[in-house]
Amino acid sequence: MRLGTYLLPALLLAACAPLQTLPPASPPASYQQHVAQTASIRSFAMNGRIAVLTEKKGFSGSLRWHHHEDGDDIGFYSPIGTQLGQLSVGADGVTLTTSDKQTYSAQDAETLTQKTLGWSLPMSGLSDWVLGRPGPGAAEILAWDAEGRIQHLRQSGWDIEYPHYQTLDGRQLPGKIVMKSQKLDLKLVVEEWVGVGE
Repeated sequence: MRLGTYLLPALLLAACAPLQTLPPASPPASYQQHVAQTASIRSFAMNGRIAVLTEKKGFSGSLRWHHHEDGDDIGFYSPIGTQLGQLSVGADGVTLTTSDKQTYSAQDAETLTQKTLGWSLPMSGLSDWVLGRPGPGAAEILAWDAEGRIQHLRQSGWDIEYPHYQTLDGRQLPGKIVMKSQKLDLKLVVEEWVGVGE
């Protein structure tokens, strides 16, 4: 008997089942402690892996990211460790230098990465999201864990989930970030927090 014979009735029953309405999430008391731990962070350095999936293409590799008050420097590497490009974000704009020494510029990282890489890196919020906190502007926090850490955040057209945290110098920082927008799925795994600063 074909597998579909078993699956079809189950799928039909699931489709007819009433939707459950969940009550709005409310933060545990420990959330304010977590906010205080991350609010003072102004700079960080981390090494990790990145995976990107769009409707037309995908990319996976590693990155080295240094975030500071003046901007960001992110190196992208292939799975075997070859540097593919260097993204620099500052007050004067954004530049991307490729492995063959070609340099591209734009006013923002979203436009530049879409033009050169075929997918848009959301740098305007990413430096906050990677720390497990909302970026500037309106945000909706949908779920927390028992320790007050954000599990699900929605902001600027992105759904951001935090399946795993790790501890650095007494701070709870994300070990894995899963992000989804209408056009892009992005997964970031932090292999090493090199350091954070105030």
